[in-house]
Amino acid sequence: MNRQLFEYSYALKKEKKRQSFFIVLYILFIVFLISSILHFVIFPVRQVSQTMIPDVKEGSLVMVLPFLRNSCERGDIVLVDSIQQDELPKGKKILKYIVAFVTAQQVQLYEDKNYPGSKQKLRRVIGLPGDTIYMRDYVLYIKPQGEKHFLTEFEVIKNKYNVTFYTADAQWDSSLGVKGSFEQLVLKDDEYFVLGDNRKSASDSRLWGPVKKDSVCGKALFCYFPFQNFKLY
Repeated sequence: MNRQLFEYSYALKKEKKRQSFFIVLYILFIVFLISSILHFVIFPVRQVSQTMIPDVKEGSLVMVLPFLRNSCERGDIVLVDSIQQDELPKGKKILKYIVAFVTAQQVQLYEDKNYPGSKQKLRRVIGLPGDTIYMRDYVLYIKPQGEKHFLTEFEVIKNKYNVTFYTADAQWDSSLGVKGSFEQLVLKDDEYFVLGDNRKSASDSRLWGPVKKDSVCGKALFCYFPFQNFKLY
C-alpha cells in the first residue's frame, strides 16, 4: 500500500513539475511574441513635448512601425534615435538593443533626462538624400536632386501638415535658440533633414545636423490617444 502511495505521489510530483515547466515555457513564449511584435512590427510612443504641435499634441500616444523605417518619404513623421548613439561603444549598443527588445521599447538605456539629445524623438522628414536645402524665416526651401529650381517645403511635399511658426521681435537676438534661417546645404546619400512642426522651439536637424538613415527607428502611422485627437499620418 505504501509503495503504491509512494509511486503515485512520485508520479504526481513529476506531472506537476512537467506542467509547471510547460506553463513557464508558454509564458516565456508569449513574452517573446509580444516583445517581437512591439519591437519589429508596431509599438507606441508618447509625445512628451510641444515640439510637434499642432499635429502631434503633447501627451499624445502614437503608433510607430519600425519595419517601415527604410521607406521614409517627405512629410512622414519618424522616430529618430539619439544623436549620441554613434558615440556609444559597440557593447553598449548591443545591450541597449537587447533591453529595448525585452522591455518592448519601454526602457531605453543611456538616456539622460537632463539632455534632450540623448532621447528618441518624433520629427518630420523634410529633406531627402541628394536634396539641396536652405531655410528662410523658418520655412525650408528644397531643390531635389536633378531639379533646377528651389520650391518651399509645402510645394514639394504632397502630404499636408500644419506648422507652428514664430516671428521674433525686432530686438530679439537671432543667435539665440534654434535657427530660423541658414545657408545652402547638400544632403548626402544616407542623410535626412528632419524638423519639428513647432519651429520656434524644437531641437532638430537645425541643431544636430542631418540624421543618418540608421538613426531612423520607425515611421509613425497614427495617433490613437487621446481618442478625440485620432489622426492618420
